[in-house]
Amino acid sequence: MIQLPLNNSVFTLLPEKVVYKEDEQLLIIADVHLGKATHFRKEGIYMPTKAHADDYENLRHLFDKIQPRKVYFLGDLFHSKLNSEWAVFETLIKEFDKIAFTLIKGNHDIMDEALFAGLNIVVVNEILEEGGFIYSHMPVTTPPDAINIVGHIHPGIFLSGKARQSVRLPCYHLCGNTLLLPAFGKLTGLYMIDCKKDDRVFAVLPSEVIEIQ
Repeated sequence: MIQLPLNNSVFTLLPEKVVYKEDEQLLIIADVHLGKATHFRKEGIYMPTKAHADDYENLRHLFDKIQPRKVYFLGDLFHSKLNSEWAVFETLIKEFDKIAFTLIKGNHDIMDEALFAGLNIVVVNEILEEGGFIYSHMPVTTPPDAINIVGHIHPGIFLSGKARQSVRLPCYHLCGNTLLLPAFGKLTGLYMIDCKKDDRVFAVLPSEVIEIQ
């Protein structure tokens, strides 16, 4: 994990592709895309029956391990329309009724907000501003004294070695005052970022996060 100081707070970048803000006991998760496998199958696209299972178990493991007081989902929590996976998600959320969940809506969050309200999940449109931080799904114009913490892009980085080995990895990307989080969901692709000179990039490995120089 990496400790990243931003605006007098420390954010921990975890290999589970989430960020933890310890002073608020806040866990930040972007682009889970639950329900995507079932949505694709309904559209006639083949997906393995258990394609979605890891995401639910990974969330459960994180909530048990970290025991956050709050969780912010940075958009694209449940992919598109209501489907049978909602029951799995509902069971998961009810297991952790001591956590205050908030969804900052993304472009795929099109379901009736009453469904989320029924699980005591607070739904916020577009942005949530808090203590020098702006949480959003898509990057937004941010004052110079604030930090935008954001999802949507599914950032990745391409690394190559001397013997023609290469690998594509999800990453965290700090560009100016915008911190871009990797997508949490397994059924998501990668967008290879174009790094500028002063950017900082943190590659996500199976058991650690490393800064790429």
